[in-house]
Order: sequence, then structure tokens, then C-alpha cells
Amino acid sequence: MTWLAFVLGACLVLLQQGVNSQFVYPNCGLYETSTVRITSGKDAPMGSAPFMAYLMKNNKYHCGGSIVNRRFVLTAAHCVGMNMTVRLGEHDNRSNPDCEGFVCMPSHQDFGIARIAYHREYNGGTKFNDIALIKLNGNIIFNVHIQPICLHLYPANARRVTEYQVFGWGLTHYAGSTAHVLQTTNLTHFPNSQCEREFDGISVSNNQFCAGSSTGTDSCGGDSGGPLVTTIETADGESRYVQLGVVSYGDSSCMGTGVYTYAPNYGQWILENIRKMRMY
Repeated sequence: MTWLAFVLGACLVLLQQGVNSQFVYPNCGLYETSTVRITSGKDAPMGSAPFMAYLMKNNKYHCGGSIVNRRFVLTAAHCVGMNMTVRLGEHDNRSNPDCEGFVCMPSHQDFGIARIAYHREYNGGTKFNDIALIKLNGNIIFNVHIQPICLHLYPANARRVTEYQVFGWGLTHYAGSTAHVLQTTNLTHFPNSQCEREFDGISVSNNQFCAGSSTGTDSCGGDSGGPLVTTIETADGESRYVQLGVVSYGDSSCMGTGVYTYAPNYGQWILENIRKMRMY
């Protein structure tokens, strides 16, 4: 090996280590770049959100979530409870496997829940610290349609962005039914004061943020616990999905703003609870 090749190789290793040190789990947030992206309030392209978790209660869809690593899923604290299962690799809940034309996804993977960690300061009234970590009863088998999301370890690493994308199988409109096919829409950042006005003076903390759409699309009932994401290009040249929010609550009409738990403020909490629950 030449000296130049050695130096270049060492630089690449250090670059990758630098990228991985930003996130709770390395090699996260990858997706098929060929997938068509964002359709506001429409069906998400198959394979466009491999990090999505489909949470069921008594065998019915209940909430969304996101894959953290091979054993853990992140969701909202108000979503978790008894008699729950977690499905990964879901797209259309009417079929298994899911197909578009002659292209089919692998069959989904279902898991029971081994343990749950709620944030100790979760408040069900204000929805402050509305975040929870689920330990599955088995290891996830990753494939191109089942992948972990990137979660920042420290809030200082998170880039300030104003445009987001949200996914979910929640209500497609007010008083409607939950969606069969995974939905997606674009959202924009709004000042917390706007959400406080719309929700009649309810306080929005520094661990939450406000987002919505001027076109009348928003996360809706059943989207709770799901991820609000953005895409970034990391130093290694990869385009990755990074989770910035957890869907917490919103306007009952599904057409206004919503409040989201700010995920980068909980990177150390996530890591600490993964370490604790690995002992059981």
C-alpha cells in the first residue's frame, strides 16, 4: 500500500467515525434515492420511509413510531400501553407482501414488547416530554425496506431547518378513517407562539416545537408517535433521513398546526435508556 493510499484510507475512516459519532446508531437514515419524494397529503412511495414503525393495540392500528436500532423503537409516551405489538416494513396494511407493479417488499416483521421506558417527566396534560422508548422482544432483521432513522446525540449537532416531512397511517381527514397506505406531507416550522394561540394558550416548551402547512395538510389523529424528519447530506456524502420531531398533538380538524417533541433534546436520554434496558 502506498503512503498516499494509507493516508486517504485513514481519512475516510476518521470521516466515517465523525459522521457516526453524531447519531445514536451508525449507518442510519439511508433510503433508496430512486424513490419519488414528497407528495403532500398523499400516498408515500413504497420504500420511501424504511424507518417507520406501525404500532398496534389489540391488533388494530394505534400509533406510529420510528426504528432506533436493531431492538428499539421510538414513539410518543401517550401512545404506549398494554396489549401492543409493533410491525416493521409495513406500507399497505391490506396486503403482505406489499407490491407496486412487479416490485414487492419483503414480508413485514411483527414484534411483541419486552419493556417500555417513559420519560420520567412526561405530563399527560401538557404533553411535555411526550416521548417513550420501546424494547422489542426480538432483533430486527434490516433490509432495504427496514432501516433505522438517524437521531442526534446532542442538540448542538442538529441543523436548524424550517421544512420537514411527516409520515403516518393516521386519519386522512377530520372525522375520516385511518389510512391503509402510508401517507406523507410537507410541513413548515412556525413560532411556538402560533401553536399557543391556536390551542387557546396552552404552553409550548423549549423541548417542543410548532409546525404546520399553509395548504391545510398536517399530521392527524393516529399519526401520534411517528417521526417528523428532514434529509441532510453528511460529511461522507450520503443523504440521510434525520428525525427532528415526534408527533405529539394537533388541531382536531387536522388542518392547522401541530406540536412535536423536539427529538435532538432527548439524544442522551435515548442512549441512556437503551443501555439500561439492554441489561434486562
